[in-house]
Order: sequence, then structure tokens, then C-alpha cells
Amino acid sequence: MRAEERVVDYLQRMVKLTFSACDNLRKGILEDDYNYLEEVSRIEREGDELRRLIGSEIFEGAFLPYLRPSIFSLAEKIDEILNTAHHITQTYQHIKDKKIIEEVKDEVEIILDLNIRLCSILSKNFTDFLRNPDRLKEGSIVIRMIEKEVDNVKHSILYRLRNSKVDFWDGLFIYNFIESLEKISDLVEEVSDTLQMTVLSL
Repeated sequence: MRAEERVVDYLQRMVKLTFSACDNLRKGILEDDYNYLEEVSRIEREGDELRRLIGSEIFEGAFLPYLRPSIFSLAEKIDEILNTAHHITQTYQHIKDKKIIEEVKDEVEIILDLNIRLCSILSKNFTDFLRNPDRLKEGSIVIRMIEKEVDNVKHSILYRLRNSKVDFWDGLFIYNFIESLEKISDLVEEVSDTLQMTVLSL
């Protein structure tokens, strides 16, 4: 297998990890099961290793020089999705009074489901996106629409919680938790944009 093929394989594996991370994140939060949250942390470490392998392949000469920055940027963006999922698990576990989360559980579930859908679009179509710019363009439009939906749900959650009585630290962790849930959709959109620029350069 050529170095370029190995890099594409690593990228595809990383994208699949984003789906697994978001799926375990959903189960962990909705079921309040820390075993699923620990699996997210394991997945994040696996993603870090794949990102390092991609960096090593690029450093050793994979791809033409003008392509290397965008390829590595793509790996970093995908890795950031995994890092954010891991950050969410930590933030969630720091929230002492989870009754506040229960108040907006339906909306939180919507965001978790939409994040899974976004990562599923990337995971199932990654190879096609690389080969077919038109498919990638169509996928990017869908991703952008879903991202806007996530953003709207996030603002709805924050509006509902604005008068909630919580202590300072719980309030801070809850805010970071909600913001980080929404950040995943932003990052998927960034991956899509970076992928478009990369494909146009091939």
C-alpha cells in the first residue's frame, strides 16, 4: 500500500471513530452510564494515534508538497471532533446536580442525534466524497442545514435554562457542556469545508 493510500485509510478510520464516539456519547449521557463515556475517551486516544500516523506519513513525503497542509489540517479537524467528544464526557461528569440536564433532556437528545447523523454522513460517504466533488457538494449542503438546526436547538436550551437556580460551578459546567455539544456540529462542517478544498486541489 502506498503512503497516500495509508493516509486515506487512516483518515477514513478517524471519521468512523467520530461516529462511534458520538454514538457512545449519546448512550452515556441519556443513560447516565459512565462505561459508555469511558469508551469515548478510549476512542479519542485511538484517534490521536491515527493522527500521529498521518503526520508521520506526511512528514516522510506522502502527497505532493502543496497538498500536505490541507491533508494534515483535515486530520486535525477530525481529531478535534474526537477531542471535543472527550471534553464533553469530562464536563458532564463534573456536573453535580444533573436535574438541570433532565429539564432539557429532550433538546439534548436532539443535538446528540443530529451529531450522530452528521458523523454518519461523513463516515458512510468519505470515500465517495474524495472521488466525487458533486457528491461532496451535496453532502456539504446537508451538513450545513443540520448544523444550523443544532445551533437553533442550542439557543433554545440556553434560553430555557436562563433562570435556573444552580451554583456557579454547575452553571459553568452546564454551559460548557451545551456549547461543546453544539461545537461538534461546527467541527463537522469545518471538516466538510476542508475536504472540499482538498478535493479541489487533487
